[in-house]
Formats: sequence, C-alpha cells, structure tokens
Amino acid sequence: MRPYVYLAAATTLDGRIASATGYSRLSCPIDLRRLHELRARVDAVIVGANTAIVDNPRLTVRYVEGRNPMRVLIDGALKVPTSLRMFDNSAPTLVFTTAKAPAEKIVELRARGVEVYVADGEKVDPAWVLSTLYQRGVRKVLLEGGGRTNWEFLHRCLVDEVVLTITPYIFGRGVSLVEGEGYPTKEDMPYSLVLQSVKTCECGQEVVLTYRVQCKK
Repeated sequence: MRPYVYLAAATTLDGRIASATGYSRLSCPIDLRRLHELRARVDAVIVGANTAIVDNPRLTVRYVEGRNPMRVLIDGALKVPTSLRMFDNSAPTLVFTTAKAPAEKIVELRARGVEVYVADGEKVDPAWVLSTLYQRGVRKVLLEGGGRTNWEFLHRCLVDEVVLTITPYIFGRGVSLVEGEGYPTKEDMPYSLVLQSVKTCECGQEVVLTYRVQCKK
C-alpha cells in the first residue's frame, strides 16, 4: 500500500521549473496560495536533495490556514547542510538516505529530532519511501521536485495526479520539470496522462493544468 501522490509544480513555457542559476520563483501570489492549500490537504511533502539545497524551503503552510504537513527529504548521500530550514521544529521531518551518508550528520539530525531512515541498497527506492510513509499513517503526499525526484517517482508510476501551472516566462535552459533518462517515443512511456481540467489563474497570466496519471501496467 502507498499514499495518493500529487506532483505539483510551476513551469515556464519551455518546461523549466528553475533557470540555469537555480532561480525558481515563477508563481504569482494566487498560485502560491493554491500550492499552500494543497500542502494543507496532504499529510507529507517530499523534495529531493537539489531542491532542498538550492531553494532551502520551509515546506510549511503559510499563505492559508491549515496544519503543516510532515516534511520528507530524499538524499542518498545526505549532502544537504544540516542548517536547512526544513530541519527546524515547525513540523516533523523525515530523511531517507543510504549507507553513503556521513554518520556524523545522521547522529546530529537524529539528536535534533529528525527521523533518519537508511536504505539497504545504494539508492533510495521511492516505493520504499511511500510504503514507509503509509505505515506512518500518511495517506496523501505532495511531491515538489526537483526534476530528478519527479522522474524517479513518475517513471515508476508512483504519481497519481499532476497539477501543473504554466507561467508566462521562457528561460531557454535550466532544470526541466522531469530530469531523467527519457523515453525514445511516447509509446515507451509506462503511463498515460489524462487531462482532467484546464483553468486560467485569476491573475490572468497563468494556466493551471490537472492530469490524472494512468499506469499502463
């Protein structure tokens, strides 16, 4: 069993969630509120190491009323600094890593109340992460990237719904919504994306697309 997984992101017209320099503030205030409403509805928010390092997000609910979700970091080498804001005491934080993680970092984080799970293999399996969260009572998860983390979950058909905000910018290069090995053709995708809704943001400049992810197997 696993939780229901939302993947939410704001992208440029050319599909970037961040520029080549790491700049990622794309959403208008209304869309930010929409994201925080979704955070308030889920039990946990997941990010990867690169997003945690570049954005240093709090992953808390701030623009609407609601409880803070559990914060989950996937970092196989535990390369993130322990000074990140997601390690504060405003919400529970879980870290999923591997034996490659520095032992002293694990000790420090656990001493600060962060729960650290160490995988048996060389990589953190997203299915293991979701199974562990489900056992902890988590039923809804929000995946907030970055590109590589999005790929790892989508490629394994571990995402149920994609909520994508298209913003009126073009970066030319940078971090894509999904960063992975890719598929030769659309037929090679292990899932289909079924459009559920198209909404124009109240700001008048952004479009919010919602897709259901339908696995082919």
